[in-house]
Amino acid sequence: MATSPHPAADEFVKMDPSGIGLAVIAMMVVFTVLIFIYLAFKYVAKFYMAQSARKAEKAERKASKTIAVSNINDLSAETTAAIAMAIHMYYNQQHDMESLKLTIQKVSRMYSPWSSKIYSLRQMPR
Repeated sequence: MATSPHPAADEFVKMDPSGIGLAVIAMMVVFTVLIFIYLAFKYVAKFYMAQSARKAEKAERKASKTIAVSNINDLSAETTAAIAMAIHMYYNQQHDMESLKLTIQKVSRMYSPWSSKIYSLRQMPR
C-alpha cells in the first residue's frame, strides 16, 4: 500500500466526504475578512474626516484672526489699489499670452484624403 503525499487532506476527506464543511469554512473566512476590511475602511475614513475637519477649523480661526487684524487698520486707497494690481498681475501670469487672431484659409482642393478608403485598404500581393 502506497502512502499518500498529503495525509492531512486524506483525513479531511474521510471526515467530510461531501465537502460541505470545507465550503462553509471557506465562506466564513472570506466573509470575516470582508467584514474586517469594511470596518477598517469605515474607521480610517472617519479618522481622516475628523482630522481634516480639525485642520479646516484651525485654518478658519487663523483666517478670522487675519481678517480681524486687517479690519482694524484702515487701508488707504493707494494700498488697496496696489493689492488689487498685484492680484491682477498674479492671475494674468497663470495663462498663456495669446494674440487673439483667428485666421481661416480656404483649402484649394476639394478632395480630402481623411475620408478616403483607398488609403486604408491593402493591395493584394502579386
